[in-house]
Formats: sequence, C-alpha cells, structure tokens
Amino acid sequence: MRIRLFNMFLFVAMLAVVISSCKTPTGQAQRDLEQEHLSRYIAKYHPTVTPKASGLYFIETKAGIATDSLIKKGDLVKVYYRGYLIEDDLTNGIQNGLEFDSNFDGYEPFSFTVGAGSVISGWDEAMTYMKDGSEAKLVIPSRLAYSSTAQTTIPAYSPLVFYIKIYKVYRSTDVWPTIEIRPKNPVVR
Repeated sequence: MRIRLFNMFLFVAMLAVVISSCKTPTGQAQRDLEQEHLSRYIAKYHPTVTPKASGLYFIETKAGIATDSLIKKGDLVKVYYRGYLIEDDLTNGIQNGLEFDSNFDGYEPFSFTVGAGSVISGWDEAMTYMKDGSEAKLVIPSRLAYSSTAQTTIPAYSPLVFYIKIYKVYRSTDVWPTIEIRPKNPVVR
C-alpha cells in the first residue's frame, strides 16, 4: 500500500513538472518575442530603413506612374499581395516564414477602399505612400495588424511581411456613371 501511494505521489509530482514546463507564453512574452523578431529582421534585410511614425516599415521596390498622385483615403485600389510571418529558423536565422495568404498566381486582384477600415491599419497607411503601378514590401508590427487576436494561421502578436503590387487605382474624385437596373422581362400591363 505504501509503495502504491509513493508511486502515485511520484507520478503526480512528475505530471506537475511536465505541465508547468509546457506553459504557453504569456502575452508579454509574445510581445517581447515579436519585438526581437522585428528588430532582427529589419537589421538583417533593411538596416537603413527607418520606420514611419506608426512603426510601419515601408520599402518601395518599384515606383508607380510618375504623373499620378499618391493614393488617398477614399480611393478604391486593386492589389496583388503575398503575406508572410517572420520566422527564426535555426539553420537560416531570421527570415520570411509561412506564407499565410496570397492572391498572385492566377487570382483576381483584391479590392478595397483605402481608409474604410476593411483591411488592417498597416495596409491602409501603406497605400497612402503608393501610386498606381507601385510595388512595395511592408513590414508591419502586430499593433498595425491583428495585435493580440490570433487568426487562423497568424498567432497573436505576429509581425507580418507583405509584398504588395498596386494593380489599379480608382480615385474617389472620379465621376462614376449611374447604372440603371431594369428587370429582364418587364411586366406589360
């Protein structure tokens, strides 16, 4: 009986040690890891780039149409993009990790109105630095993306990397034709 009790006590003690060592990181630990990944990623790939006031890193890779003005709040844009997590790989170090979303490779461009809040705030801000035909790389801290809210393939407090290509811009000042919708077979009386 004593041996059984001792074995049970030993089992419970070992289980407690295993459970305590498998804790998920706290919110603060995740935020610290985000800052470390972001700092190391920028130091490795873009050491001369300074962040915007919001913390967004905007790296233009192709200038847009020279005669065009910058995209503004209220403009409708169509974009192609690839989104990556930042990963710390033991072999390669800090790098682009999992590609969590993309609409390149035969998909339609993604459309949204700049400043309407339909995309993460890092995207809304980045669009205002671009023109029709521009391409850019964005490194977005989590506070301009999903912050503490995990998404399906994006953990909480994840800095994100996007490659964006502006396909088309429709200005908010453009005059749009009125479309009259008529029924296919009008009822004749």
